[in-house]
Amino acid sequence: MATYDVNIFAMAGNQWGEPNTIAWNGAGGETTALAPELDAGDIVRFKKGGTASSPTVSGFSGNFWTSSSTINLTTSYQSKTVKTGGTPGTLATLTATNSTVSATAYFKYAGAPPDTSIDDVDDQIITQGSTSFSITIANGSSHTIYEVRMPSTSGAGAYTGTVVGTLTGNGTLTVTSNVPNSGYDQLYFLSGRRTVANGGSNAPVGIQSFTIVHETAGSTVGDGGTGTYGLRVYDASGEIVLDLSDRVIVFSDHVTGSLTSSQTTKNVTLAKQATCVIDLEPETSLISGGYAQRQNILHTSVSGTALSINRTSVYPGGDSSQTAQSTTYNFLAIYDPE
Repeated sequence: MATYDVNIFAMAGNQWGEPNTIAWNGAGGETTALAPELDAGDIVRFKKGGTASSPTVSGFSGNFWTSSSTINLTTSYQSKTVKTGGTPGTLATLTATNSTVSATAYFKYAGAPPDTSIDDVDDQIITQGSTSFSITIANGSSHTIYEVRMPSTSGAGAYTGTVVGTLTGNGTLTVTSNVPNSGYDQLYFLSGRRTVANGGSNAPVGIQSFTIVHETAGSTVGDGGTGTYGLRVYDASGEIVLDLSDRVIVFSDHVTGSLTSSQTTKNVTLAKQATCVIDLEPETSLISGGYAQRQNILHTSVSGTALSINRTSVYPGGDSSQTAQSTTYNFLAIYDPE
């Protein structure tokens, strides 16, 4: 349960021709698109400022609030509570009035969230000339629509860009538009959305970002030294210009993600086999506030494409009286054929 505050600043007109004015400050969206979501039991408090004697706030529907009465504002807070059992996505339109002028703000009834605890989606290198790419949605839910989005150009947030691929539930999500050209890469954002029909609010919730790299014409990626070569580079005519032998250390994968406050172990499947993992963002403050930062010190083991990430405790110092904490990881996996 959360509490939100609204301050209505209302000025009375006077004999010198200054008009009545009113302004809505605090919680509430100026448009329906900006309406913040409220959960059942959330409280919104209202009070006034300024010289107006009797501004009001009205529009409290019984479908949204536990009380539908109009509030006659004073300089002390008066509260309204969001009811239990409302319909997800329902809009509340509230109007503050000062004589002949008014201001309106919007709230939305929140729904159940989408399932965003899916397996990590890794960065990919696609072969030269590819016109599509695919990612796998695993350990998701059938009530959630998963969407691949372009970066937003409106400044409204990372997970509000144009949708270029969609999938309901688990499976393969294929993107056929806005694929990067040969020699370029593209950042994408993956979000989840739960429709009103499935008990959600239909608002996108961010999951993660990932990058697709499109090989440059004339290049190829070898097998990392498991065959007769580790890396070959060709010119535009198909002639070999560089042929390195088996003893080539190659990039296997770059994986990022997190462990929840209840996880001490997580398993990740790499894009290619690896023999070593480098922590790109290791914990540097090993002791803080007298506690060893065990919740952020990560240990890894790798066998083939199976990467295991472990930590000894979710608590600072391993002390269960502390608050359990989540943590993030950023690993580079490499393959050394030896």
